[in-house]
Amino acid sequence: MGSTAQRHSVALMTLLHAMDAANAGRPAMQLDLRARRVIQALGLAGALPIAAVGRRLGLHPSTMTGLVDRLADQGLVRRRPHPTDRRSMTLELTAKGRRLFEREKDFYARLIDRTLETLEEPARRQILAALANLPAPGYGAAGPRG
Repeated sequence: MGSTAQRHSVALMTLLHAMDAANAGRPAMQLDLRARRVIQALGLAGALPIAAVGRRLGLHPSTMTGLVDRLADQGLVRRRPHPTDRRSMTLELTAKGRRLFEREKDFYARLIDRTLETLEEPARRQILAALANLPAPGYGAAGPRG
């Protein structure tokens, strides 16, 4: 079939497509991908300056403005004055946003369980250990607070 990297990429694509097709009822599906990523970033890291969220997610400041406006209008996030920089605003999840994030975490836990259920336990443990060691995109090796 080709190189090991090619086999791995095809296996990962197959897994992601199967997961996506089987899980249209995910809690945050009413949000677009960028909005889900903002909710997830804030859920993982807590309150952050809006500019920092944009940098972590690779989103332009003008994109962040409209995105944050829509999420705030839906009651999922709120802006707060930055505690030390008067020119900046922080972004945090509201209670409704935290509930959505918790449902997303539960969704991912069930998704991983269903996806890996056909594997023998040693293989499951190996995959889960490898996933736990991956740095989160946009956060670097230190994790969401690094």
